[in-house]
Amino acid sequence: MATIKQLYALAANMGLVHGKDDAFHQIVHTVTGKEHVSELTAKERESVFEELQQRNRHEQVAGMMTEAQQHYAWWLVYRLKELDTSENPAPANERLAGAVQKILGITASPKDPLRWVNFQNGSKLIEMLKRYVKSSEQKVVKQDDGILTGISERLPTNDL
Repeated sequence: MATIKQLYALAANMGLVHGKDDAFHQIVHTVTGKEHVSELTAKERESVFEELQQRNRHEQVAGMMTEAQQHYAWWLVYRLKELDTSENPAPANERLAGAVQKILGITASPKDPLRWVNFQNGSKLIEMLKRYVKSSEQKVVKQDDGILTGISERLPTNDL
């Protein structure tokens, strides 16, 4: 039987917990008709747990971003992070969630930022991320007088 703690842990892992009127509590209300998790019986907790597990499956859904698109989007975000010259660059998952929000207008969780992005929007996201990478590379070239950060570590130096 699922405990309240397990329900919250699974929901938090899915990025559904953000207060009392969050997606997790909406699921609880939809499944059981109750407003508070503390009011749930053991059977209701199990029903909510099963619903959360069902929603947490990461099967390839027709019409959504392909694995190749997702992989490329993540690669572009990691490249952006590599090019970032700030002292405290944001983690890649937060960057990608922010890009999804800014470019597509879709609220994305840092836990799974590409979950609600369809194939067409995935293509749009990738094109914009490619532009961001190109722009960042050009800025780094200007700052470093022609030597890209990241590539410069792999190039031999002329220090004697």
